[in-house]
Amino acid sequence: MRALGYYRTDAPTVGEENGKSQQEFESEFQDYCYVNLHQPVEIFGDLSPADDGKYPEYERLVGYIRDSGSEFLVTVPDATHLGGDLEAVARAFLSLENMGSKVSCQDDDMPDPLQNALVTLGAPGASRERSEKIRMSMQNRALRGKGLGRPPYGYRNGEDGTLEIVKDESPVVELIFRLYTRDRMGMRLIVQHLNERGITTRRGGNWNVVSIRDILKNTVYIGTYTRFGLRLPGSHEAIIPRDVFREAQDIVRERRPLGRVSRPEPYLLSGIAFCESCGNKMMGVTRRQLWRNKDGNRSRATYRYYQCQSRNNQSVCGYHTWREADLEGAVLAQIPLAIEMRALRKLAYRNGGDKSEQALKKIWEERVRNAERRFSQTLRKTASGALKTDQLERALAELDKARTLAEKSDQPVDVSDMLEKWGERDFDEKRDFLLTHVARVEVSDHMARIVA
Repeated sequence: MRALGYYRTDAPTVGEENGKSQQEFESEFQDYCYVNLHQPVEIFGDLSPADDGKYPEYERLVGYIRDSGSEFLVTVPDATHLGGDLEAVARAFLSLENMGSKVSCQDDDMPDPLQNALVTLGAPGASRERSEKIRMSMQNRALRGKGLGRPPYGYRNGEDGTLEIVKDESPVVELIFRLYTRDRMGMRLIVQHLNERGITTRRGGNWNVVSIRDILKNTVYIGTYTRFGLRLPGSHEAIIPRDVFREAQDIVRERRPLGRVSRPEPYLLSGIAFCESCGNKMMGVTRRQLWRNKDGNRSRATYRYYQCQSRNNQSVCGYHTWREADLEGAVLAQIPLAIEMRALRKLAYRNGGDKSEQALKKIWEERVRNAERRFSQTLRKTASGALKTDQLERALAELDKARTLAEKSDQPVDVSDMLEKWGERDFDEKRDFLLTHVARVEVSDHMARIVA
């Protein structure tokens, strides 16, 4: 394959002792191409960034690929030559890949740029050798049926590393399986049953549908240890008999909805609306009904609501149900006055003493941090092969949007024009507007109050 080389003499991994000369970088590129049967075309090297922070030779590399209209292999000594942090590496990697080029590191042990970046730019002190030793040690423990990490509910890691039953928790596991198999309770009713009786999780919190589902599907409760693709039956004492576990799996399959997969439209206030009673989020709920009329014809309707997530997932709090149109209408009606009041507060507190303004700033900072965490998680999964690069690209786009909206939240806006043409706007325009100018919506049974 035709290959282009690129390096930066100021890359973090170059600044060791005397570094490397340009001739050494070029020689390594030639050697790499010779060994791997690539045709060397040209090499680009930057000594330092320009005043605008961009690397001139990298920009020339991008222009070269774009103008040629051909596919190349772009090779770098390691991922730090693409950027000084994980985000910069991901952006450069995606940019080159989207032009039809392939990117590779001149590192025989770790040629993938994303995997290479996690090692060279990951957590302080991270090293390939240490990571490999940890991985091998964990695999060896798994082969011996030794517990890794936090043990599942009902068990603890014993002194020898094997899973041991926790006598205060195992009866709860037995109760969950009994309610599901013998009493035929659904998962939501089991959640309600446990929470109403004050039976808490290991951390003292309320149960939810996900935690119940995970217990019902976990083979650890029949004494089978599963990790790293290994399956070791009889590695520890079981809490649930195998026939009861199999019955639970049969019920799970029976209750799994078949046929059409429902993909409801997203909700405008997702992540913005919160229950005033418990502080948890209000979630969008879609209900579909089908009935037969007196004339024999069938009718169907779809109803969309916002309800308290605590009630739906943990059977605590109340539903505090609002129809989608009613809640969104109440929010829109308050926006002009809320934004006007915010502007007046700024004039009254020029010295930055407005506590509500400081609270809003924290909300926006948290939204950006959440987007940064999602990007980091997506990068790691993409590097492991669990996700495709287009999902990494979407995570970067969401991060860019979060930062842009945080900056725009402090800028003046023509609210009247936006609201007058609200029905003509698409979902993304409406969502961006709300995310920019509404930090939070507090919802009770009869009132919704926005914080802008």
